[in-house]
Parts: sequence; C-alpha cells; structure tokens
Amino acid sequence: MKRRDLFRLGVTGAAGGVAGFAAGEPYGRRREAHGLRPHRVPGTPEYEFQRRAAEVIWLQERQTAETVRALKAKFESPILGRFRVWDLLEKLALCVDPSDTNLGCTSQYMHVNQILAAMERDGALDDDLLLTALLHDLGKVAMLQGEAPEHVVCFTKPVEACEPGAGLDQALFRFGHDEIAYTRFKDLVPEHVAWMIRNHSMVLGECEPLMSAQDREYERQYLSRFRAYDLGFKSKAFLPAQPTLDRFRAFVERWFPQPILF
Repeated sequence: MKRRDLFRLGVTGAAGGVAGFAAGEPYGRRREAHGLRPHRVPGTPEYEFQRRAAEVIWLQERQTAETVRALKAKFESPILGRFRVWDLLEKLALCVDPSDTNLGCTSQYMHVNQILAAMERDGALDDDLLLTALLHDLGKVAMLQGEAPEHVVCFTKPVEACEPGAGLDQALFRFGHDEIAYTRFKDLVPEHVAWMIRNHSMVLGECEPLMSAQDREYERQYLSRFRAYDLGFKSKAFLPAQPTLDRFRAFVERWFPQPILF
C-alpha cells in the first residue's frame, strides 16, 4: 500500500479500533466498522497526527530482513541499563505512540491504566493477563532514547516466513517493541506470558498459517483474551476514575524485586 493511499483511507493506526487489522481485515472495511473518518483539514492537530501516523506506518512496512537483523543485533545491548520495572512503567507516561490514531496524544501509561480498569471491571485480573498488560508495551521506551518510531511501533508480520505450521519463532518478523520487551522478560516470566509479549502486535490473519500447535493454544487460551482489552479499550477520552496502575505496585515489586537489565 502506498503512503498516500494509507493516509487517504484514514489511517486507523497501530492499535485500539484496529482489531480488524490485527485479524487481517481490509483497510476500508475496518475503517467503516469502527466509524473512523480521515481528518481532511490541513493544519489541524488531528490531520497532522494522522499524516504522521501514515508516515510511520509506511516506513515500518518498508522493513527488510536486513533491517530486522541489524535492529536485533543493536538491541542485544541494554537501552537504559539496570532499571526497576516500576520505574520503567512510569516512563510510559512520557511515551506517545505516533502511529496510534485511536490514542492520539494519550500516553502509553494511560493506555495501561485503561486496560487495567477494563480488566478490573470484568474480574479478569489473573496473573497472566495482569503481567502481560503491565509489560507488553515497555519496549516503547526505546523511543525515549531516540529510536525511530518505525523501528518500535505498529503491527508486525513476517518479513521472512517459515513453513506452514513450523511455529512463529521460526519466522523473521518486523522488528518492534514486542521483540524488545520479549528479550528483556523472557527469562523472568512464564513462557506463555513471554509469548504474548512477543506476539501481541502480530497480524493474526497473516501469521495464523505459520503457527505451531503450541502457538495456536497460546493464542486461543491467552492472547485472544488479552487483545480484547489491549485493542478494545484504547481511547482518547476514556479516563479511569482512579489511578488504577498505582494499586498494582505491590504486584510489580513481588514479581520484580530487583532491577532488571533493560
């Protein structure tokens, strides 16, 4: 898809009401389904945000296998050094996803609060969902260190596929915050939580044929539940009545009592 076409269709972005994109729906259908319309008045904040979102998405879609391998090698080194996980979560207050037109300038910290408030409302605060909600977007702090957004945000899909059924870990995906966070937490959380962190931004319709039996089970049992909150409760206007995240500090400190290498 060309840059101008992406913007003309209204750029639903890399989150929120783009659950259809994650499932592989055509751009026009998901835009109509979510009632989204492009802002066509140049110079307005909405127009400029969508223009920038289109640019970031277009650039991210240009990632090559060579780009991905170079980024993987780059991010083998720490971004921030040793950091407490709670302090990383607070840094999300400084992070705005420039590709996400459903959140706009709403911070990633507020996004986590929105997810937690919705999960709390539904009584869905088991450790698996809670850990994933807290950790899934921490890779976006790379933007605070100057990393280009197109190397951090947006949905992911393979740049080099594998044999059908071979497993997602056998394919080479576009690089982003999923992989950054996964490499930091894979040895610190249960395997299925690490899997969700790594794959929460995948375009399901394109990735499903590559999945192993284990991938399919993780997607069915865990990721589909998490995505209902991650994609379903992004909003520029939804402000939880209380600072939900603060109430989970003890949970975070219990799981991560010491600073981690990030």
